[in-house]
Amino acid sequence: EMPETEGLLAQQSNNYGSVSPEVVQEQQEQQQIEMRSTLPLIHKIGFGIGHVYNDLAAGVWFSYTLLFMHSVMSLPGPAAGALVMWGQVIDAVATPIVGHLSDKYGSKRQWHIFGTALVFISFPAIFAICPMCNPSQQVWECVYFAIVIFVFQMAWATVQISHLAMIPEMSRTQKDRSDLTALRYSGAVMSNLIVYGITWAVLQGRSAASTTIGPGDAFRFRDLSLIITLIGVSMAVLFHFSLAVANYDGRRLQSSPGQRRAAERVATESDRLIAPEDDVTVISGRFRSDFLRNPLLYQNALLYVFARLFMTTALIYIPLWIDERSSVSASIADKSVDHIAIVPLVSFVASFIASLILKSLNRFISHQVAYMFGSIVGIGGCVLVGLVTPSAALPILLAVAVLFGTGSSITMISSLCITADMVGDNTDLGGFIYSAVTFADKLITGVAVLAIEAMKCNLRKECPEYYKRVLSFACGGAACLGIVTLISLQITRMCCRRSRRGILS
Repeated sequence: EMPETEGLLAQQSNNYGSVSPEVVQEQQEQQQIEMRSTLPLIHKIGFGIGHVYNDLAAGVWFSYTLLFMHSVMSLPGPAAGALVMWGQVIDAVATPIVGHLSDKYGSKRQWHIFGTALVFISFPAIFAICPMCNPSQQVWECVYFAIVIFVFQMAWATVQISHLAMIPEMSRTQKDRSDLTALRYSGAVMSNLIVYGITWAVLQGRSAASTTIGPGDAFRFRDLSLIITLIGVSMAVLFHFSLAVANYDGRRLQSSPGQRRAAERVATESDRLIAPEDDVTVISGRFRSDFLRNPLLYQNALLYVFARLFMTTALIYIPLWIDERSSVSASIADKSVDHIAIVPLVSFVASFIASLILKSLNRFISHQVAYMFGSIVGIGGCVLVGLVTPSAALPILLAVAVLFGTGSSITMISSLCITADMVGDNTDLGGFIYSAVTFADKLITGVAVLAIEAMKCNLRKECPEYYKRVLSFACGGAACLGIVTLISLQITRMCCRRSRRGILS
């Protein structure tokens, strides 16, 4: 007896030449439907705030945790750095585990509630004084932080994966997926702006004579974490209220695997032959293990990784580059503090504006074209950094910020949209796919940052423009690799289509 798949291919081959114009027109109409929205704007906005608590916590984690542990808690540099890296490793390992479990047990909404509750418990504890620790025995402080960070990163990964995996469940069309992804990223940009503003306000009460962060600022970091928690929990409550209003459970059940298989059984073979030529067509109907053998999964993951690497490297090293310039040129030393605050702020604002513009242009340009454009814009920022002199005026620095912010925003949104398109109707595999993508992101970006720091000179005067080169070559290299990956992705898709058509013919 012929296997089911071979029989299907044989039947498709017999019908290949009998596709009627009516069927072609129906498929064209279906593609037009994909560009329509099935969700009201208020429901999309409600979904977009579902990751705000995570974004707020991440902003504080990446920007201020190391400073808090080293300057406030007086932990040795290696210990503080090890704790931060411990958190990143836990996050990377937890991501695929949570993705696997969320696909098998419960709904994504239940996992989101569970993760938010753990973030609520663990995040403020990171910036709290260990109640049972002796300051003279820092080993117990490290143990305390290791436990709290473990819980926090597990919880953070749970919220991230569950929220990402809700995008295919909530959406019915490509327009829905694009809008939800763009609003999610806009929420991340706004969260970074909020973190910057709150931190600036909290630190305003410091004495003018105190020029460095010290143990006396412990309560300020505690207040920062509590304010962030209050805002984050409020957004999470509004998010789940929005899910109830948008009938999330009903939409999720409508896209259940059983109903999709039933729909596939009644579909005509001609419909299958001329289905839209995207990643969903290539991988639809395969088992989970087939994804691991499909190059599209890894190419989509690399698109996201390089976009994230570009954004993270710029986020970390733009302030360090601004500070580095003050040591090279004495003429701008008195303005460096203002520049450190203004340039990242402008970059975030540019990211937010770019995300809104991209949302409006999604119906006119493909995600692949948008990713290419964003990468080129980012490379332009890297070139400009390499050309500016240490005494460059503020407008040039703001131009750098706009290019970096715009490029990172467009590439991040486009890479997530491409991944969402790959998931398509396979919502039961959404957690698995997103966990694989984010797992690669966390490991590769962590290794890249460690490598950058390991190659740094011991004395600044030995390489006075080190961070300038980091922004020029590391960020530029990430953008170039993203373009190469995008081209290889397109080639792979073309080869898969030709191979499939060759078999059918």
